[in-house]
Amino acid sequence: MKKNLILTLLVISLSFGCVCSKCKKGNDLKEPPPYQEIANEVGTPNNALAFDFFQLAEKPGKNLFFSPYSLSSALSMTQAGARGETANQMTKALHLDLLGADQHQAFLALQEELNLIGKSGKAELSVANALFNADKNQKRIRKDYVNLLQQCYLSDLYSLNFKDFNGTAKFINNWVKKKTKDRIDELVTPDHIKESNEGLVLVNAIHFKGNWAQEFYPSRTKEDVFWTSSKLRTQDYKRTVQMMNANGDYSVAWDAGVQILELSYSHKDLAMLFLLPDEIEGFAKQLNAENLQKWRSSLRTTDMKVQIPKFKLEYGLSDIKKMLESLGMVDAFDPMLADFSGIMEPEVQELIFIYDIIHKAMVEINEEGTEAAASTAVIIGREASAALPSEPVLFRADKPFIFMIIHKPSGSLLFVGKMNDPS
Repeated sequence: MKKNLILTLLVISLSFGCVCSKCKKGNDLKEPPPYQEIANEVGTPNNALAFDFFQLAEKPGKNLFFSPYSLSSALSMTQAGARGETANQMTKALHLDLLGADQHQAFLALQEELNLIGKSGKAELSVANALFNADKNQKRIRKDYVNLLQQCYLSDLYSLNFKDFNGTAKFINNWVKKKTKDRIDELVTPDHIKESNEGLVLVNAIHFKGNWAQEFYPSRTKEDVFWTSSKLRTQDYKRTVQMMNANGDYSVAWDAGVQILELSYSHKDLAMLFLLPDEIEGFAKQLNAENLQKWRSSLRTTDMKVQIPKFKLEYGLSDIKKMLESLGMVDAFDPMLADFSGIMEPEVQELIFIYDIIHKAMVEINEEGTEAAASTAVIIGREASAALPSEPVLFRADKPFIFMIIHKPSGSLLFVGKMNDPS
């Protein structure tokens, strides 16, 4: 199929459904349920999608890191402009049908809850959205869709000259870099802008930086051994790492074949959850909402020794399109079947569809705390219709483990990763 036009959407946030939804901010809500309770509704679809992606993306012996919040936000913002069977498939694949509250109001509520954490002074946490539209499309894009982005995603709006491929790409990348504190860059290339043929770019960015409630002393960080296999202790699986060490009261739990540790951040609403399975291979099958709730509810404060490797990881999630297709989201990628008329009305003999989805994320864990950032791109293209105990307990993460950054009130997983080789 000959590609006439690609509209690029780059996102990190959450929402779906009818564009006609009206969002109110927290201080505008006069009726129950409480604003935070509305925000907590987002945890269910967000985490369900997180576990789907983890099981589909996880590969034996390989590291993994992504932002479920970023992905579900990007995709649900896209779904807001879908219609008919395309919208139905996206709703089911993204688990948005599990949401009890109004979709857009719930995701606005969570976005504001997360940004309030960033304003507390106890952690850096920010979520931002923007619409970068080609000036040529000013009269074509649906006003109700733009209003939805402004009201429910608090989006910035920009009108740019998309014929200036380098300048437009640089402008968008500078916005992303600023919102992620220089952690995510080069998300858009001049080729993306060129191939969009004066399309549009929706961008969402998330950045987090928080100190541990109990920091690790750098003087206690020592060179140590990490095994890249959960069972085998041979030279082939041996790595040298900088291992952080601490003693104190920590939240820990045990379940069949796995040890669970929660490390709190300075802000009480945020924590990192470590899952240390006896055997990493196949453990992804146990990652679901039911087990996550069981593990979190079984945590107990215990006098412990904690040993965790320092590491920094940059990761790009690939094959997102194939993963979503396997979840039943098919029509959105098919030019002949996709219906995104809620974003803009197609011109005569024009087909609008999801061309590709891109995701980049980074995380750094050290003695002070954690820094993480991510960005998701949903590229929407257009084609011509003719083409188409008594002793301290030891938690020693010296073998592959899974880790998650969680917004505790809502239970939403902001970031999820698997560390297989920190060297």
